[in-house]
Order: sequence, then C-alpha cells, then structure tokens
Amino acid sequence: MVITYNKVSTSLIEKFTEIVGENSCFDSFVIRWTYGFGGTIFEKEWIPDLIVLPKTVEQISEILKLANDNKIPVTPRGSGTSLSGGSMTPYNGIVLDLAKMNNIIKIDIENNLVEIEPGVICDDLNEVLKPYSYFFPPDPGSSSVATIGGMVATNAGGIQAFKYGVTKNYVLYLEVVLPNGQILNLGADVLKSVSSYNLKDLFIGSEGTLGVITNIGLRIRPLPKTKKLGLFIFEDVDKLQDAVLEIRRKGIVPNLLEFMDKLILKAVSEYLGGEFLDFPNGYVLLAEVDGVTEREVEENFSILFDIIIQKSPLFHKIAKNEEERERLILSRKANLPALSRIRPSTCVEDCTIQITHFADVIKQIEQIPEKIHAKNLLVATICHMEGNLHPTFLFNENDKQDVKDFQTAIDYLYKKIIIPVGGSLTGEHGIGKIKTPFLELEHGSKVVDLMSKVKKLFDPKMILNPGIGKGDQRSLAKSSILRSLKNRSDNILELKCMRCGFCITTCPSRIYHMIESYSPRGRLSILNGLVHGDLELNELITDIIHTCTSCAICHTKCPAGVKTHEIFEKAREIIHKKS
Repeated sequence: MVITYNKVSTSLIEKFTEIVGENSCFDSFVIRWTYGFGGTIFEKEWIPDLIVLPKTVEQISEILKLANDNKIPVTPRGSGTSLSGGSMTPYNGIVLDLAKMNNIIKIDIENNLVEIEPGVICDDLNEVLKPYSYFFPPDPGSSSVATIGGMVATNAGGIQAFKYGVTKNYVLYLEVVLPNGQILNLGADVLKSVSSYNLKDLFIGSEGTLGVITNIGLRIRPLPKTKKLGLFIFEDVDKLQDAVLEIRRKGIVPNLLEFMDKLILKAVSEYLGGEFLDFPNGYVLLAEVDGVTEREVEENFSILFDIIIQKSPLFHKIAKNEEERERLILSRKANLPALSRIRPSTCVEDCTIQITHFADVIKQIEQIPEKIHAKNLLVATICHMEGNLHPTFLFNENDKQDVKDFQTAIDYLYKKIIIPVGGSLTGEHGIGKIKTPFLELEHGSKVVDLMSKVKKLFDPKMILNPGIGKGDQRSLAKSSILRSLKNRSDNILELKCMRCGFCITTCPSRIYHMIESYSPRGRLSILNGLVHGDLELNELITDIIHTCTSCAICHTKCPAGVKTHEIFEKAREIIHKKS
C-alpha cells in the first residue's frame, strides 16, 4: 500500500495559524525538533512539519478538515510518554498537541462521573477528586504525567487493573472529531445504556487512528478506606506462581499484586539502600488488599498471607503503618530509575499472557540474551499479576551491535515466547510504531484486514496517526544513524536521559509556555541537536535555555537522576562565552 502525503506549505501554515493563533502554531525547526523525541530509539527523519496546540473542539474540527482536504498527516499527542512510539511522526505532518485542553469541566459525585478535556493529567484528576473521597482507579506507572486522553487512546491499565479494571471500564462517553472535521458524541452520561452500537469503545484503545478525543466522561469510584501491604521474596518462581494461582482459587482480589524479578530487586536494593540491602535476592511478590473496613481488609489479607507463606518464601515484610507501606511501594516504583543506572538505554516492553503460563514465560525471558548470543544485553521483568508483563531491555543504543541484539531480542520475545503461548503483543502501551510486524502473528490476516477496513471507514485518506499498526500495515523507514546524548561527556553532557517525560508537568517554564521545547526533556533534545550538528545556536535556543528557572524540580522527578539544572547552567555558561 503506497500513500503519498503532502508537506505543510507556507500558505497552509498561515491558515492553521488563523485557526489557533500565533502563540499556538509553530513551524520553527527548533520547536519541531523537540517533538521528534520519545521513549523509543530516536529516528532522525521523524520530525513533524508543524506543531499546533488547539484549545477547543471547534478548532480541532477546522484543523482536521483542512489537513484532510490537503492530505496532511495529523498525530494527536498528550504528554508524549508512549513507550511504543505512539506520538512519533514517521510521515512527518502535524503534531496536534492537546496540552492546552486540560480543563476539568464537571464533577458530579451524585451521578458518579466527571467530565474532562483530554489534556488532564491522571494524578491531577485524582488530587481534585480526593476531597470528595472518590478516585479514577486506572494507575499507570506514568500517572504523574500521563494525560487521560492518552490513557483512553491506549486503554491504559496499571498496577490496580486486576481488581479495578482498565480505562475502558470507566469511560461513559466521548466527544471525538473525525478526520473530515465531523464532531461525534458517543456513549451516554448515565451508568447504563445499550441504545446504540457500542461505537464509543471502538475509539478506546484506537491510539488516535480513528478520531481525535476532545471530551471524556468518566465513571468514578469511592476511595477505599484502608489497605494492608506485604512484600514477599521467593527463590523459586514456580512457587511464586503457585501462590498467585491459589489466591485466585480462594477468590481473594488484591488491589495490588506485582512481580519483580531478581535483576530488578538487586538494582532496586542498591538504588534505595537502607533495609533493602538486607533483603535476600530473589523473585518479589508485592501484595496489597484494600477495602471499606479494617475488619474486611484484615480477614482477606490473613487468607492471602497464609496462602503465600505456605509456599515457603525466603523472606517477607508486612507494612505496619503508612510510612512502611510507602517505603515498600517505592521498591516497585523505583525499578525504572534503578535499571537506568545499569546500562545507558532502557526499553520497556508490554505484553500479556495467561497467568498459568507465568513461571515458564519468565524463565524463557531470562534466557533471551543467552539464546540469541547477546553479550551486553540484559533483560529484567516486572509484571502486573493479571498477566501483564513488562520485560525491560538494557543496552547501549549508541553501539550498533547492541541495537542489533536488542532488535533480535524483541523478535525472539514475541515470535518465540509470547505469541506461541497464546499471549498478546500489548496490554496497555499500544501497538504504536514498533509492533506492527508482529500484529498478523497474533491476529491472523483476516482480522488485520478487517482492522484496515475499519480504519479506512473512519479515515479513508489515512491521515490520522499514520504508522500505527491498527489499520496501517506499511513498513516504516528507519534511520541507520545511531545518535544520542547518552554516551557523550562533552563537559555538560554526562546524561542518561530516557526521554520518559516525567519532568515536564512540574517544570515552571513548560507550564507557562505549554510546549515541549520549554520542558527539561525538550531542552535536552535541543542540546542533543547542538552537539551532533543538527541545530545551530540561535536566539530562540538561547531563550529556551535561559527560561530554565534552576528550581531543580526536574532533577527530583527524573527516574535516571539526570542533573538537568546543572546541565542547563553549564549550557548557559557556554552560550555566554560564545556570544
């Protein structure tokens, strides 16, 4: 399938600018450059042609109609935290940055719903709901920066999915804009409705390929009153699986049941220090029960504890208070920063299996480096114990052999392990721009062809988020140039930036300007371009670097511990010497 897209001409830029205003439309290469970075390996040619930040559904309707008429690709974007390249732009075109659509429109406790715009951050919503003793349960690892629009687009889940479900379980209605500019309202603002085909759910998990989500009605739930947490370490992964299966058989439904492998526990223990250094190394099961009353929670946790202890763990620790609970929870949350210190590059994958295959699959994943003869590759696995695995590959993306081994490992993971046991390519991250080659292996050609027909029904010109495998099976051109900040040491550039985006929502200058370029991640991307000769120092870059307030909030938020504030101070010093 060959599809030709058009570039955004100067006359069209003027028309898009008329729609959103000069402060919300950017064609500067410096600005566009920063939108080419994400949580996947950087592709130098995947730079968008235009960045547009709408504020209303009417603006989005006009933007899409104009883009559709002129056959220009449009990629919706939230915070850019996708680990599957969902917001990357392999066909260039327009990035529709929804950051300015971040209003909580309505909180209706009596009817158990909230109405929000797509740019609202997950944790921000829950902070607003907390005084009402309600919450929105899906809890992805990126909840501090993930937008609800992005969560709907990928059907995000997180650590509480086994008990509380995933995003689609809470979406009551959606307002979406189709590529031709038509505005649709799907679903209903009541808790039950079967008066139409369930078109709403077709857009949940569609990854921005069918329409742009502009308004979301969410069901909310009362907060649990009490919780009890335990951490258990096993020498044998089979015994850990036996414990989980017995918990299932007894009908105990933990709100949190998380797995970490030996490599992760070792890394986390060294990263956190303190009591964790005294823990024996092994496979971790983190289990928590929540509920309305302390008696209910104590009874259920007692049953869960007895089941687990009968499987002879090496070690266990029960949180006696909230402080201890937070400390044990931190062991789970610290896995990414801990692993990022082992190798320059980390890639978090996402796949699902039946839990009865768990132990066997973990053993196979552990053997991947040996099976493919990859000397420098490491793989660590964390898992939500409903069967949602996150194998994390550790390597150096500046080393050609490392990248080749990593790509071979991904092939092995899906072709030799996950698909053969009847698993799925993704549980919550989405197909994105990286998993298309495996889609037919899971679903077969007939289903994949049907996806393409659905895509063309809504988007016949294929302008919405092209490159996503759902409905678009074209192979993507990838750069053969390996380039990153991660292996440089040019005075200011001793970095391990994972491009995760955890730094962006609390950055004062990004909050003010509301575009990627003025975020810490954006500034690091600009320094990347300067170091490798892709950008030349100019007035705009100088302004962007100087808007950093040196507050160091980004450093505290950075999983990899990058000393961003010090780097930007050094960059300013160098700029002043050159001026």
